[in-house]
Amino acid sequence: MSVATASTDSAAPQVGDVLTHPVHGPVRIVSTCTRQVRGTARDYVDLEVIGDEMRISVPSDGKDVVGLRPLLQEPEITELFEQLSQPIEPLAKKASWAHRIKSLQMQLQTGRVSDRVEVIRNIVRDSGGTPSSLAERNLLKQAITPLASEIAIARTISRDQAHDLLHDTATGAVEAAAA
Repeated sequence: MSVATASTDSAAPQVGDVLTHPVHGPVRIVSTCTRQVRGTARDYVDLEVIGDEMRISVPSDGKDVVGLRPLLQEPEITELFEQLSQPIEPLAKKASWAHRIKSLQMQLQTGRVSDRVEVIRNIVRDSGGTPSSLAERNLLKQAITPLASEIAIARTISRDQAHDLLHDTATGAVEAAAA
């Protein structure tokens, strides 16, 4: 699969460029348009989530597309895996389940890669590798899927291989801490 990525210079993103949405992961710009919002003309970029049929539209502010960032590059992916593979120490005192789930959900909503990695680490640590509750399984999926899609594009591997790599790295960190 050939992917044209957005250039890192100051040029505005173009149709066909691939960027990363903070929630949905890698997206391709499919079109741009101007819409009237409360009587003011505003530029929008229409995006297609890669690997999904979903289309989303986000405001554009000249050269920047609000909330989007360039795809991860190999040095950033290596750093991500280093962070993910650090031994995970068990917590001395656990918060209530509901409080912990709410905290993890809020952490995911930031859209930061480091927060996404910490959510993966926390869920894997607290569940011992495989979460038993549906809420934890869904949160783990929401944390891993966009990263796996982005890594798959950057490393030209399948999304499943990238998913397994992320999960196995996090699980290995739990096993290293237990040893």
